[in-house]
Amino acid sequence: MSAQRSSENRIQRGDRLIEVFAVVLLAVATLGSAWCGYQATRWNGEEADRARQATDARVEASRQFGLSTQKVAYDSTIVAQYAEAYEAGNERLMSFYRTVLIRPDFLPVIERWQQDVAADGTAPTNLLQDDQYLTAQFAEYNSADAHANALNIESQEASEIGDDYVLTTLLLASALFFAGVTTSFRMRIPRLLLLVCAALTIAYATARVVTLDVS
Repeated sequence: MSAQRSSENRIQRGDRLIEVFAVVLLAVATLGSAWCGYQATRWNGEEADRARQATDARVEASRQFGLSTQKVAYDSTIVAQYAEAYEAGNERLMSFYRTVLIRPDFLPVIERWQQDVAADGTAPTNLLQDDQYLTAQFAEYNSADAHANALNIESQEASEIGDDYVLTTLLLASALFFAGVTTSFRMRIPRLLLLVCAALTIAYATARVVTLDVS
């Protein structure tokens, strides 16, 4: 009789340990799910913010491209007229172009061309083939375009991180299921197997969370 009672006590203690372990797993999985859900929401917000900023930056890049194109078109027109005045030796007209019509930023290009012609008589470089000039004119556009591309990449990265958190939330939800259904079984082996599955799933989810950025 005493041996039977002792065996029953051991069984009861084992069942209580299983229940305690299940409660611990449920608590960990619940907290982990809440944290991952919160982070997924935060990263979705980051994605939306970066996407909006990228759109604004792209609009600014388009504006800068339009301005740069207009400057090049204007300079091309003015330099053709200035070249005619230079060829004709009309110093007065050249002075008028330099002081009134030619953009201050374009004057160094004009001076460089005149120096080249005076030095060896070679024809100036075609304006649309002058890399130094074109780089200077499209510098702001290139900067704005690079900024827009960087924001777009950040938006994509935030989206990927958010998706990773969603997947981790689903894993923890599976662990909740495994730990929760243990009460539906009276036999110890199925309960232990479910708890092991829950524990392994939580461990894997935890390993994923550790590698993810926090918003």
